[in-house]
Parts: sequence; C-alpha cells; structure tokens
Amino acid sequence: MSNKKRLCILQVAPSNPDPTHVEMFSDKEDCDFYFVTHDDPHPEALQFCPNTTWTDTRNILATQVPKQYDYYAFVDYDYVFRPLRDLAPLEQILEDLDDFNPAVLTYYPGNGMTTPFAANTDYRDSRDASVLPFSHCGMKVVHHSLIQWFFPMVTRFGGGVEACHLFNILEIPFLKHVVCSHKMVYDNGFTDEEAPHNQNGAKNKYTMDSMWGWIRPAFKKIAVVDMYALKNQAKTDSLLPKNAFINIMLTKGIEPLRSTPRESYFDRELLEKFFDLSHERFLNLDIPLKKQSISESTIQHIKKHVATLTFKDLHTTQDPWPAIANEINKSLNDAQRPTINEIVDIYQRSNSASLFKNACALDKNMLQYLKDKRVAVVGPAPYLRGLNKGSEIDDYDVVVRIQHNIPNVQDYGSRTDIIQSCLNANYGPPVIEHISKLPKANRPKFVICNDTASEEKPDGSWAFVDEVYEATLEKLDVPMLHLKNNDNTWDRWNLYWEVYPKQHVEFFGQEYVLHTPNFNSGYGSLNYLMRYPVKELAVFGLDFYNCAVPQTNEEKYNEEYIKIYGDESRHLGPSELLHDQMSQMVHCINVLLQDERFNLDPVVKEKLLSDEVTHRLENFKKLPKFWKDNTR
Repeated sequence: MSNKKRLCILQVAPSNPDPTHVEMFSDKEDCDFYFVTHDDPHPEALQFCPNTTWTDTRNILATQVPKQYDYYAFVDYDYVFRPLRDLAPLEQILEDLDDFNPAVLTYYPGNGMTTPFAANTDYRDSRDASVLPFSHCGMKVVHHSLIQWFFPMVTRFGGGVEACHLFNILEIPFLKHVVCSHKMVYDNGFTDEEAPHNQNGAKNKYTMDSMWGWIRPAFKKIAVVDMYALKNQAKTDSLLPKNAFINIMLTKGIEPLRSTPRESYFDRELLEKFFDLSHERFLNLDIPLKKQSISESTIQHIKKHVATLTFKDLHTTQDPWPAIANEINKSLNDAQRPTINEIVDIYQRSNSASLFKNACALDKNMLQYLKDKRVAVVGPAPYLRGLNKGSEIDDYDVVVRIQHNIPNVQDYGSRTDIIQSCLNANYGPPVIEHISKLPKANRPKFVICNDTASEEKPDGSWAFVDEVYEATLEKLDVPMLHLKNNDNTWDRWNLYWEVYPKQHVEFFGQEYVLHTPNFNSGYGSLNYLMRYPVKELAVFGLDFYNCAVPQTNEEKYNEEYIKIYGDESRHLGPSELLHDQMSQMVHCINVLLQDERFNLDPVVKEKLLSDEVTHRLENFKKLPKFWKDNTR
C-alpha cells in the first residue's frame, strides 16, 4: 500500500501509558506508539494536556502525530486486549487490516463494556467479523484518509459521550467498510465511577440530544432513520439513529466487505449522499488537520473584511454574522475557514470605529451630567462582602447602581445617583416602587435601560420598556434613557450582535453548564455608559457570575438582592447560567479593557485574565456558531 508504517497506536494516559501497551505496540516493524498525559507531564509524551476533556485529548493526538501511517488507532489506556485466536494483539490487528483494508476497524466489546453486543457471546462466536454500527469509541482504528473526516471531534457539547455518538454517525457512509473483528475482544480494565459521565446519565443524554439536534438537519438519510421512530417526538431522540442502524444491520444481515488496498476512502460524492456538507461541521474538510488553525494571513484577511463593517451593518433584528462569515470564507479559497465566533472576536479587536460604544446619539442632559466625571457602577455580586469598598465607591462623582438595593454600606457604598435596570416584569415594579417612596430630592437623576422588551401582553406580543415605564417615570420626574431611536429601531440590536451571545454547553470541572443566549443587562450598562465622555468608569460587583463558574443563586448575588427580586435560578438538563458569560468576557477583554477610561475591579480583572479563564475562552472561540438561530 505504501512505504509508511502500517499502524500507530495513539493513547491518552493520566501520568504514564499502559506499560503492557508500550511493550505490545512501541517501536515495532509495522507499528509505533504515541501518547499524551493529562494529570502529570511525562518526558516521552507528545504533549501534557491538563484541564482537557476526553475529546480534547483525542483531537490533540490526531494533530500531533509526528509521522504518517496507513492507519491510526485510538486506544483507551485502560483497555485489556484478549485474543480469541492464536495471534498476539498487534499481529491480530495487522492481519485484520490486511484482510479487510477497512475504513475503520474495531473489536468486539468484552468485559466491562456497556453495548448492545457485549453480552452476546453467541453472536460473537458465530463469525469472524461483522458490521457493528455505533461501536464503542474506546478502540477505533481509522484509515489515514479519514482523519480529517472524523477529526477534530466535536467539543461544543461537553466533549464526552455525545462526541463518540457523532463519531459513529459519521461512520454511516462507510458502514460496510467499518469492520468489527471477532478474533479479539477488548475488556474495560478500569471504570472510574467518579467520572462525570458515569455520575449523571441524564447529563449524558442531554448532551447527546443537543448534538443530534445540531447534526440531524444535515443528515440526508433521515427518512430511513425516522421510519424507526414510534412517535413523532422520538425523532429528536439521539438514540434513534443508533437503534435504526443496529436494526438494519441485524435484519438485513449486512456483512463487512473486504477491500483491496486503497490510498483514500475520502469520497466527497459519497459523503454528499449522506450529509449536507455545507453544515458547519464540515467546513474544513479539504484542509489537512495539522493546518486547521487560523494563519496570520487569514487573520489579516478577516481584519481587512471586518474593517468595512459599519454600525448600520449590525443594526438589524436578524443575525448578520452568517452572511458575513460566508462571504469571508468564500474569499479564503483553501485557507482555514474560521468559525463565526473567531470572526466576531477579530471584529471586536480591530474595528473600533463601528463599535457600539463609539457610534451613538447621546442624551444632552446625560452628557452634561457625566462629562469628565469619575463614575462607579455597582452590581450585586457577593464577592464584595467583607472587602470594605463602600467608601471608595462613594468617593466617585457619580454612582450607578444595578437595580436599587444597597445590601450594606460598608462594602457596597451608600449612594445611588443613577439606577440601571432591564425593567422587565421581575425587576421593573420593585424599582418603580422604590423610587416612588423616595423624597423627590433623593430620587435618582436618571433611570437607564439597555433592554427592549419589558413584559408580555395578553395577545402574546411584547410591550417595550418605553411603553411600560416612560410615562410612569416622567410623573416621578426621573428621566428614562433607553436605546430606542426615533425611527423605532433599537441600538440594543447592535450591542447584541457585537457581543454575540449564544446558547452553548461547556464542560466545567465536574459539571455540564448551559449558557443561555443573551447578555446581562448590567453588562449592557457598561457599554452604554462608555458612550459618554466620562473621565473614568470603575466597575464593582460585576464579575460575570464569578467568571462563569456554576453557582447557586446565593453565590451569584448578595442576599438583599435575592430578597427583593427572588430566586431566578433555573435548571435545564445541566446547570444553567443565565446569559452567555463567555461571550461577555471575550467582549470585555477585546473592547472595554482596551479603553483607558475603563477600570474593572482588580479582584475581577485578575481572575478574568488568569490562565485558567484564558484557556476556557480560547476553547469557546473555536466553537462553531449556529447558522440558522442562536438556541439549538
């Protein structure tokens, strides 16, 4: 077939590779062995990969292999190979490769494996090989031409079982060439019951369903799969394609095909019969995996393009970025196709003239009030408790407070010159009640709101903030400033597309965390206030929910805030963070922190710019954006 070695074994290990595997596979005539570690560095490892998911490390292995081989075998370090014939494990793998020249080779699941076939020893013993759709991803031998088809494995939904599930879905075009040999089994030598994926099956199912909802529209054989859906709602079940193709394989008796040695299994015409290759999952199919990183020339090309964008281009109710990204990607030819998130990141850093904070119509009274003033914004984050920053806050010329509560003067200050509120049905009434009880001389100078809709009408439509609260605040002699223009458009749209929040799932620590698709009203107020010629804008008590760490409501807000506004914590599958904290952190670093007037509390700034958060944000930027909407 080639002058390359036939096979290399790729492994992820905590601190050291399995010594049995090293002896079996390392530095053989037809096989090499490479590994990475995630708990401790190792001098012979390709890379040390702390704070990574199962999927992250496989992607690293796929890109870091130093040589070319006919086949790449991804093998979990705790697997025990148990040959059922006379050959040793390596010899058995090489024999099966020579017999079938497959697209993908795997082996029959043994002890400790939870699969539809693991316990069926009668089926195992009845044949030498079979087609087993949706086989376990702990042992996959992949033809070199398909590395760029299967990798990088998807990480956007957490980097666990859902990535394995998608891997199996991507095997479907080659199904008769996806060979399971029955001449050897692999036992799961160690099961970590404390691992997140073994702790909460509901989370696993949630991430799998999210992945299926993402890839399903691109699967052209969906009619075949849907035939096996007993109810219409079952079509959204991630296990449907697995059950369908296992049933097809068993009822039709599909057998694996033997092939002559071939240089490539990558057949675009074949793949297009099964998948819509315009889907974001397949954007970089023509680029070798090792070259799938944004080059400096590509960055400069993107900068040149986004430099032409104006404030008007983002002044829309519809997501403008897919079209912008399409235009950029079409002009890049064979270069790396960046995600929308990466393009937005570059836009934020390179086109300051069109940014929300620099393109605005200012209220003349607010302008006069804030010009050349030192302004403090105070939010409800509980980290301020015990820091004694109250006197520092009160020393500013103007104090803007998120909502109206002052939990304690010592830590949060005593003054409120301007109230910021989203004025929705939860926050608006308490704010109005508070202002109405104040003597006129003690009322805030302004109420600012950077949101649009306030509350739902009986007919299902939404009333805007100006409709609900402008007249009421006028009677209280408190000017209301919002982002609605005279032509009934909203500058809020611009800020939304500039920050570009989205719903996504992040695996953090031991949790799968859902970020919902919006930004905090408090963060919007920072951008709004930066429109004005303030001397300084200092921020206290806003910490992006502790830099997007999963939290209880009590960990997100001070206790007085919760007493007034109630518990707004919600749970949907995994832990849920209201609003996309990751997109806000990226935007804050790219835009607000670049303005010398902006002074973020050092307690928060240090954490925001830490290595840990930086790593999380870099992974976030690589997430593809949804092309049709922002929620699924």
